[in-house]
Amino acid sequence: MQITHCPNCQTAFKVREEHLRAANGWVRCGKCQNVFEAHLYFAQTTDLNEAAFVSQAGNNSMDAVRPGFFSDDATLQKQMPAGAGWFWPFLSVLLALGMLWQAVLLNRHWLVAQEPALRRTVETLCLPIACKLEWPQEPTGVLIENSSFSENPDGSFNLQMRFKNTKHHPVATPSLEVSLTDVHDQVVVRRILLVQDLNLLDHIAALRDLRVQLSFEVEAPLRERVAGYRAVIFYP
Repeated sequence: MQITHCPNCQTAFKVREEHLRAANGWVRCGKCQNVFEAHLYFAQTTDLNEAAFVSQAGNNSMDAVRPGFFSDDATLQKQMPAGAGWFWPFLSVLLALGMLWQAVLLNRHWLVAQEPALRRTVETLCLPIACKLEWPQEPTGVLIENSSFSENPDGSFNLQMRFKNTKHHPVATPSLEVSLTDVHDQVVVRRILLVQDLNLLDHIAALRDLRVQLSFEVEAPLRERVAGYRAVIFYP
């Protein structure tokens, strides 16, 4: 049996050789739970009386050193390479960066619209998953203003309106659904017009508007029934 000292709290206690062999020489202090190699802190001959005194005076700390004290985690502590304490903090930082990257990509359209200077950075972050960067779609942020509807002498119809962006950042230009209706508000002709059909820019600048002008040609039997229209903007 040997007497060793905890280097952390200086508690002295006895250790048995069979326990040391079972744990490869590693022990855990029953008072402060510090793990250390027992043989590095064996009491010298001149310290035995003092150690014995500490053993008598600090019996509670000594009793805390149970056989289970030489557990598998002490062996694991021995097997863990020196300096491996950086692993968990590094993993935590890596996970935090991953979550931040995901949040940026999920909100990339809005971020670039708010801060155009971030476009190149966000495009670089998109490269690993080949995601696209587009203008944000704001269904409630675009309004139809100042629309007018008229019939031409040749029997075609003209529709003029303005798309108004009410947001403080650019938004994607919406598509348009136009329905020509009869006197009973029943649909006679319906047209779906995408941005390319409207010949418009793919976005509307912050607090700006886009003018839309359309011309419809309707077959004669249906033309006579047309009395009005409905227009709805949407994102496909």
